[in-house]
This record gives sequence, C-alpha cells and structure tokens, in this order.
Amino acid sequence: MRALFLALAVVVSLVPLWPVYQTPAFIVAVVVGGLLGALIALVSARRSWSVLATVLATVGAYLLVGVPVAIPSQALFGILPTLQGELSLITAVVLSWKQLVTVMPPVGSYEALLVPAFILSLCGVLLATVLSLRLPRNRARSNWAAVVPLLTLGTSIWLGPSRSFASIVVTVGVFVLIALWFAAGRSTNTRAGFRSLGVVVLAAVVASAIVVVVPITNRSVWRTEIEQPFVLQDDTSPLSEYRNYVTGNQQSAELLTVTGLEAGQRLSLATLDNYTGVLYSVGGVAADFTKIPGSLPVDSSSGQKVSAEITIDQLTGPWVPLPGALGSLSFTGSNARSLTDSFYYSRPSQTGALITGLASGDSYTTVAHEGEMVNVDALASLTPGEAIVPAPAVIPDGLDAFVATTAKGKTSAGERLQASLTALMTEGYISHGGPGEVPSASGHGANRIAALFAATPMVGDAEQYSTAAALIATQLGFPARVVMGFIAPEGSSAQSALTFTGADMTAWIEVSTSQGWVAINTNPAERPIPDEQPQDPTEVAFPQTAADPPAQEEPQLNDSASAEAAQEEQPNTVDPVLQTVLAIISGVAWTLLWLGILASPLLSIVFLKRRRRNKRFTAATSQEQVLGAWEELRDVLVDNGTAAPASNTRREIAEETGIHAATAVAVLADTAQYSGEKVSESEVLRAWTDVDQLSDEIARERTRWQRIRARISLRSFNIPWARLTSWLPKRR
Repeated sequence: MRALFLALAVVVSLVPLWPVYQTPAFIVAVVVGGLLGALIALVSARRSWSVLATVLATVGAYLLVGVPVAIPSQALFGILPTLQGELSLITAVVLSWKQLVTVMPPVGSYEALLVPAFILSLCGVLLATVLSLRLPRNRARSNWAAVVPLLTLGTSIWLGPSRSFASIVVTVGVFVLIALWFAAGRSTNTRAGFRSLGVVVLAAVVASAIVVVVPITNRSVWRTEIEQPFVLQDDTSPLSEYRNYVTGNQQSAELLTVTGLEAGQRLSLATLDNYTGVLYSVGGVAADFTKIPGSLPVDSSSGQKVSAEITIDQLTGPWVPLPGALGSLSFTGSNARSLTDSFYYSRPSQTGALITGLASGDSYTTVAHEGEMVNVDALASLTPGEAIVPAPAVIPDGLDAFVATTAKGKTSAGERLQASLTALMTEGYISHGGPGEVPSASGHGANRIAALFAATPMVGDAEQYSTAAALIATQLGFPARVVMGFIAPEGSSAQSALTFTGADMTAWIEVSTSQGWVAINTNPAERPIPDEQPQDPTEVAFPQTAADPPAQEEPQLNDSASAEAAQEEQPNTVDPVLQTVLAIISGVAWTLLWLGILASPLLSIVFLKRRRRNKRFTAATSQEQVLGAWEELRDVLVDNGTAAPASNTRREIAEETGIHAATAVAVLADTAQYSGEKVSESEVLRAWTDVDQLSDEIARERTRWQRIRARISLRSFNIPWARLTSWLPKRR
C-alpha cells in the first residue's frame, strides 16, 4: 500500500506533458505503462527476481504492448503489433525524445511520439515500486525510491511547453505524495502520526506559497533551446523571382493544379516580413519552422474553411502553397512518407516548406482556414495590432513624403492607412516591363522603391506595390508583411480543377490589426499608362543603397566595452544539451552551498564532539584515557536524555542505565582514579570498546530522528545558559 503513493507520484509527474499531446491516447499510454510497471515490480518483489530478470521482463512487456499503446497508427486492427511498428518502437527509444521537441504541439498520437510518455510511465512506476518494496524500510538507502518521481517530473517539465501553470500545481501534488510515502513508512504511534501529518501540511503550505509567489513566465526548456533542423537563409526571398514568373520562361508554364478554391480565394506561397533594403525575406518569428503532427488546432472563427487538393507540376523550390492557416495536410503518392518527413510549417506566417523542395508530381490534400481579404475602402476603422515583425533596415527615399502628403488631415491610423494605400493604387500603373510594355525595372530594393515614388506616373507591378504598401503600413504603425501566391479568378468553382501558370503569380500584403492579420490587395487596376511627365531639372536624385549607407559618427567605445559588445554579437554555439548539464551542475552546486551554510552550525557541533572524543582517547596517560572513556560515556547518556546529576557517583549513574557495559566502565574509572595503580593498555582498550558498545545499543533503541537529535545535542557541553541569558529582562 505504501508503494502506491510513489506510483501515483510518478503518474502525476507526467501531467505537464498533456499540453504537448492533448489526446486521449496519451492517457492510455500513461495508464497502461504505469499498470505494467507496477505489475512487473510486484512480481519481481514477490518472487525475488534478479535485476537482469526484471529488466528482461520490462523489455518484453515494452515490445509486446508498445506498438498498440504508443504507436497505434502502426498496429494491425489497432491492437496487434506489426514488424514495422516493432522497428519504429525500437528506434523510438533513442530518437523520439528529440523528435518530440521539434514537432509543433499538440502532437497527438503522431508517429512514435507517444513512446517517451509510455517509457517514463512504465520505467518510472517500475523503478519506484521496486525500490519501495525491496529496499529495507528502516534503512537510509530506501529513501532513494523518492528520487524516481522527481526525475520523471523534471523530465516531463523539460520536454513540456515553455509556459505552463500546471507544472507548478503538479509539483505540489508530487511533493505531497512523496511526503505521504515517507509518513506511511514511519511508526504508527500517535506522536509519530502527528509528526508525519505535519510534514505533509508543511509541504503543502510551502508548495502553495510557491504557486502564489512564483510568476508564470517562459521557462528555458528543451523545446526552446534545441536548434530546429530546418533553417531558412536570411536572403531567401521568392519575391525576387517574381518577374521571372510573370515575364520569363515560366510565364506560360503550368505550375500547379488545385481543386477546392472559389473565386477570390488565395493560395499563399510564402509570407515575407523582413525588409533588408535589398529584398523582402523570411525573418523574425516567420522563420520559426517546425514539424507538425499531421493536424493542428485552428480557430474556426479565424476565417473560411477551405479544403483543397493540390498537384505540383513545374513549380520548384522549398515553398509549399497553402490556402490559409493550416489545419491538416496529407501528402499522397508513392513518396508521401518522405515528403511528410521533409515538411515543416511556420505557424506565425502560415507558410509551409519542404527541405527536399517540390518536384513535379508531388500532391497533397489540405484543410485550412483562410483569413479575410478586405477592400481598401474598409480600412478606416482598423487599429494597429500587436504582432511583432522585424523593423525595416532601410526606408526608401520618398516614402515618408508620400505618406505625409497622402495622409494629411487624417486623424486615426486606419484613416491614414486607407488614404495612403488608396493614393498608391490610384497613382500607380501596372507594367511588367515585358515586350511591348512600358519600361519597368524589376526588384524591390530601396533604390527601386525610391524610383517608384519619384516617377510620374508610378509604374511597377505586384513586386514593387506590395513592398511599398507594406512599408507604408509599417510607417503608419501597422505591422505588415508581404505574401506571394495566387488568387483564384472570377468564375472559379471549388468543384472544378484550376491550373495556375507563372503569369497568375501575384503578391499582396497582410497588416496586423486588433482583429488579427488582415489581407489587402494593393495592386492598382490594369489600365493604360499615360506618358511620363518631365521631372524638375533642378532636383538631382542620387541612388540609394542599402549596402553602403552614409557614414555616421559613432561614439567611441573603450577596449573593455568593445570586447563586451563583440562578445554579445557572437552567436551562441554551445550545445543545448551541454547548456542543460552545466545549468544542472550549477544549480546543484549552489543548492549544496546554501545547504552547507544552513547546516554549518549543526556540523560544527558534530565536529566538536568528534574532536572532544579524539582528545580523550589520545590523552597523555592511560589513567586519563580511562577517565576520558567514562566522560565520553556520560556525555552519550546525557545527549540521549538520561539524567546524570553531578551529586551521583559513577556507579549510581551507570546502574540507572541497566547496561552492564556502563557499570564496567564506571568501576574501571573509579579504580584508575582512586587505587593509584597503573592502568594497562588492555584495560584502556576494553573501556573504550564498552563505550562504543553502549553507544550502539542506545542508538538501536531509538528512532532515526532521536539519533540525529542526540548527535547535535548541546547538553553534554554543560553550557551555563543562565549566565548567557542573564542580560535579558526578567519577567515579574
């Protein structure tokens, strides 16, 4: 019954993993693993199995039950293990831990990600129960069983989310269950029962205080420290290839075919939020790509649900077209498994990518929720949101003046945004710079956007207008980003297949508002372009560059400050696992230091008693050594609560103990002091042996706490407390 507390503590310690899984299969894995562990532990204790036999039984149970419990997708009929499932189960012992923290939660029962929870439950309950049952209850080493739920608790927190109030509450429950386990192992008398109850109450009070006092902030866990396997380069920008799609070799190329889009619905290729002055790329939180467990929870109120089937033809590159915030995605075809393993998703930017890149014939089905695309005329009521995007590295010349002129007289941020974007669409004209078109340079760097604002009329295409619109929105306080992709034309139907060519590629912007991200198509309507107006000859425009900005005076830093700044700029290349080990070592070291400081007074008492004993044992003469043995015996009796009045003789004190060894030492001490005869070395040795035997006999009759209290007792030092406290005011 006592071992049940530790088994429950192990199961409760796994609760912090629930936000990672959020599936009933997690509960099944933990419960089944715990029951198996407890069963093996009980049989092992009952039949006195060896360590090897217990380990073999555990491995057998893991292989027998692991597939249907921890990898249900690879179980035949959901209950029978398969060869593929067994192979996955074996490799998951090593690989699933890292996979768990690189997949976006909730992971559900995706692939073999339930294996860590199953192993922690099975091995944790098994080890805690075996140690609790098989180690002697009254031996100090039996307390090591209480370490097991603490280890499983630390592991589940380390594998869990970076922000979770449940971790603190669970910690309280685990400590209370451990305290109950300690209490159940003590004597059942009333005094001990109240003392054990006090331990439990104290643990609950301290843990409750921690819940109230400790702030719930982001913790550093493995999920936040580990380097994701898919990292985009800073210069990755499909927008720089836009002109090649609409005028180059891919203009008439069939890029992909999609079924499920209605007219006006969008198919996003990539979301770009980092403007370097040379190009718009993926940066900030938009570059946070992780694996997904097949499906993700999506707020149904965030937009219209879209179910689409997409087949890739000549579209290449890492970007996976998606119709909105991803709910689920399933690759089809013979290479579906490899594509699934290669797929990563950025939830903040709603962008998908393949490590291996797209290839002709790749196909997949997806369910997503598409956000609203609003008309420019409906922007006046919008207010800026709180999304975080990287600040533009360069603001093109002419943009601030354009915003100041077009938004003049407008009061709210939404009105200013509406006025500036309306002016951009009204004054702008579309040209891709192709044969027979008005010349229009490609690119979207600071020079090109500055030239766009300087020209009369403004001429460009979606590459320039989306960039200019995003920068305008940013200047007006709206976090903004550029989205490149396709928009279903009028007449499209979800029941019919729609083929997009390179000429269909376009770009729009999304701005963060108080209602979330809102899409805006800022491309001007296609119409005839008037002749170019002559510019003021007195104004000379110099080219703007993001690579070589004007030199600016910077404050000089001293050598130490420069060194610190250089050190801060160095990337953190320390392995996350090493960081964790160092953090644990540092925490343990500081804990031991503080425990040592707190325990130093008690350790000093033990040291002084040891020094006093050694001084008596190594006295100059054998007579003094025998008398020292009696003094040591008397101090042992006093520290253990036996009265030894100074008026009583040695024999009287010894006889009150009822221990023969005490009487023998008293007689020998009297003989050494009063007979005048020389004491032999054998008599000295016998006296000290009797003292040790008496000390051991007294210790056996007392509880552990009583023995500790005797070791740190100050009674034998005969300190005159009355004189030490004589300065205190007396009660009248």
